[in-house]
Amino acid sequence: MLALADHNPTRHIRAPWVNWGIIALCVTLYALNVPWQDFAFTPATLYLIGGTKAPGGAPEVIGQMASYIFLHASLLHLAGNMIVLWVFGDNIEDSMAPIRYALFFVLCGMAGAGAEALFSRNPMVPVIGASGAIAGVMGAYLLLHPRAQVLVLVGLRVPVTVPAGVFVGLSVVLDLIAALAEEPGQVSIAFWAHIGGFAAGAVLITGLRWRDVPLFQPPVSHPEAAFLGLSRWLPSLGNATTEGTGGARWWFWIKTVAFFVLVSVVIESFLA
Repeated sequence: MLALADHNPTRHIRAPWVNWGIIALCVTLYALNVPWQDFAFTPATLYLIGGTKAPGGAPEVIGQMASYIFLHASLLHLAGNMIVLWVFGDNIEDSMAPIRYALFFVLCGMAGAGAEALFSRNPMVPVIGASGAIAGVMGAYLLLHPRAQVLVLVGLRVPVTVPAGVFVGLSVVLDLIAALAEEPGQVSIAFWAHIGGFAAGAVLITGLRWRDVPLFQPPVSHPEAAFLGLSRWLPSLGNATTEGTGGARWWFWIKTVAFFVLVSVVIESFLA
């Protein structure tokens, strides 16, 4: 599943400047083709016993635990991460103020690096990408807004709105299954970095959030015109719309089927 949007307004900040800044930094570094080999994090360098030592010692390792967050291997890697950060990051920045959010983001990424060093079966493979830090953002979002409606693409094809708890929870479970099934020697996604970042975000949000920001907030009702008007067409798990109830539901399902047929034809034609 790929998250595309949520309907969850901010309350403490006018705009998520830090979140936008992180996205801009990641995009800029990718566009400049920064040599990631110099700034990637290699899990083996953090081993407490044995392992490859970084030439610069502890300062270099700590620096790479932060620098790897902002580098990406491909355009698809970058786009996937930045879309998810765009969806969830603004509400987390809103919950704790910009400076604390910047610290939170880096700490989650570093926690992901630590988890990858402890549990990875491929410790010599360099790691880059914001996925661990973004997993921390998702962990915090899960504790703050578990019932907020999120527009996702299931199988990268079918748009559906689901509670954030479903999307985030399923993502964590799939990451854990993939991490446990990973075989030594495979070059793959750093799943343990995702899990470590998620755990760090869930813990850090309890101490860094504003005092008036409660955990496990109720969903925000939204009109059917939300999500660029798609809400009136899409099936929803835990629907929080303010319209379209009662006898009008049969017409909703007719429109939904027609919408899915149209989307399938367009997407499959494009992929073909």
